[in-house]
Amino acid sequence: MSPLTYWHYLFISTLLLIFILGVALSFRSDSKWSIITSISLALLLIGIFGWITINGNVYHVEIIRSDHHRNYQTEQIVITGVVKNTGEFPVSNVIGTVKLVNSRGGNEEKASQFRQPTAFAEIMGDDPHFKAQNITTQHVIANALSPKASKSFTIIIDYPPYFGHGAYEIEASAN
Repeated sequence: MSPLTYWHYLFISTLLLIFILGVALSFRSDSKWSIITSISLALLLIGIFGWITINGNVYHVEIIRSDHHRNYQTEQIVITGVVKNTGEFPVSNVIGTVKLVNSRGGNEEKASQFRQPTAFAEIMGDDPHFKAQNITTQHVIANALSPKASKSFTIIIDYPPYFGHGAYEIEASAN
């Protein structure tokens, strides 16, 4: 988890103040426990969504350069690049999400749409010969990244042998 910022402390103190005021006002009512429970659940829900929103807006990381090559001997794809903290606050972990897609191209793509199982069949595992055409993996690509600092990274992914022409997309997010 990344270090807390003043936005986090302000958010926590605001929720705590609202909780204290709600508890104090609930003692004036006959049904104080139901009011306290309602306030607690509402503040918990607000707290979860607020925390996610603050983290999404405070910690900014981006991949400024990436390259890849395929190692045919080990059937792996090696992705290298540089990740940069573009925000004002330090980030403890940067997670790289790699989406590897089998992009066939040509006339083969139209024919393959009818052979692929539906999403329901993919989830339930009805087809034992199913071969995933989209693979998503997550890797920690940087630790303790200071503001405006950058670090290089390397990700090694097993390349499925049934892929015709693989294309990838990589995104960075702060954790």
